[in-house]
Amino acid sequence: MRHAVSDVPFRSAVDQSRALAAGEVSSQELVELYLERIATHNPALNAVVTLDPERARREAAEADAARAAGQDLGPLHGLPITVKDSFETAGMRTVCGRADLKDHVPDQDAEAVKRLRSAGAVIMGKSNMPPGNQDVQADNPVFGPSSNPWDTSRTSGGSAGGGAVATAAGLAAFDFGSEIGGSTRIPSHFNGLYGHKSTWRSIPLIGHVPYGPGAGRWTEADMACGGAQVRDARDLVPILRATVGTADYDGGFSYTLAPPRATKLADFRVAVWSEDPSCPVDSDVAEAVDDAVTVLRAAGAKITVQSARLPVDIATNHRKAFLPLLFGALSYDRSGLTPAPNAALLARLVQRPRGDAGPALLGTFQSHYHWLKAHTVRNEIRRRWFEFFKDFDIVLMPVTPTAAPAHHNKLIDRFGRPFEVDGVRRPYWDQVKWNAIANVSGGPATTIPVRRGRSGLPIGLQAMGPSGGDLTTIEFAALLGREVAGFVPPPAFA
Repeated sequence: MRHAVSDVPFRSAVDQSRALAAGEVSSQELVELYLERIATHNPALNAVVTLDPERARREAAEADAARAAGQDLGPLHGLPITVKDSFETAGMRTVCGRADLKDHVPDQDAEAVKRLRSAGAVIMGKSNMPPGNQDVQADNPVFGPSSNPWDTSRTSGGSAGGGAVATAAGLAAFDFGSEIGGSTRIPSHFNGLYGHKSTWRSIPLIGHVPYGPGAGRWTEADMACGGAQVRDARDLVPILRATVGTADYDGGFSYTLAPPRATKLADFRVAVWSEDPSCPVDSDVAEAVDDAVTVLRAAGAKITVQSARLPVDIATNHRKAFLPLLFGALSYDRSGLTPAPNAALLARLVQRPRGDAGPALLGTFQSHYHWLKAHTVRNEIRRRWFEFFKDFDIVLMPVTPTAAPAHHNKLIDRFGRPFEVDGVRRPYWDQVKWNAIANVSGGPATTIPVRRGRSGLPIGLQAMGPSGGDLTTIEFAALLGREVAGFVPPPAFA
């Protein structure tokens, strides 16, 4: 018996695939449903910034015809999705939040987009983001800000904020994105989703725009990874199966997803990292950790809280490895986002440094020797994590110190933007520090929506695992998500 199409928009991508296979709904019906919801809700949210409805309808019809003809189908066949606007899409505008690219229409797909299409996904449009991926909110001078569906006065997070909003508000089956410092995990946490950062280098980022459209299509930014934002953790599995694998130019070896280390919560060995003096969290986040630990202990998981064996602390990870590697990667900038340095500007920042301004300057103009020193620190940290994960399967930790803060109207940061943690002003970029642990380690990390905070906003945690252990963090997130809040549609858009 066919289900009412109106019941479908918040179902998981896996459930939608089952419904498509069973003939309960067609891809064309799904596309029309999501296009209607985008028309109704996107004006208030500004999540989807480019839409190609006629192409989506045509591809959905082709997907239905292929299914009816009994053709071999990919793991995402017929699912209508959005893609972060930093990935090139052939024939569809790709702006990357940059005014100089407001009319840019690529003539080829990014490698990940090509793989999504080969797996059968129907790409309806592109999701909003900050200029060049370089902010913790999705706001830019071309399209403006995306708003959180739980409270539109709050940020969506960034950089993949538009995609998180689209997924949470039921405007697409899921959004495919990217990150270099929490860009999938932060918006997922802020919007109540499961978000995933893949193992470094497992998904090729050929055709990822920030280094310039068409320029160096084989150039992939250091630490940058593919990822996705979904309503059910197990939706991530077919997405990874569709996109993981070495690029053609890397021939001669392959990347295989390792099976999950455990399939019951009782069998997971979990280190809980709940606090660090260099990046304090608020009471909402602390309570989310307590909730998760209570559930895990009740399930019989092997729990170690704040292990003294943690391979690194946040301050060392952030200053000695993440910041020099990050700003080294961002220093190759074709976007015009960063004004040409001049003596007066440099003098002001050196004399009155704010937050991470000093490390940002050093990282941007560092010598190759200094980059190699940071790279050496990174490799030592990765070696320590490798040893650590012989005895543990998961590190459970915060995503950011708070729930989603209010929109910030400064689009160019001089390291003076604040936010508050339990009423205490903290540097704006503290929001990245917990995420940077996985970016330096290279391992996967999956966010889990755990509870609602005092303001009613979602609060999530993240599960980090060993490199190659994507299916381990995803399985853990799926199992824990069943016992805590999990994904809940935002009431105003349900």
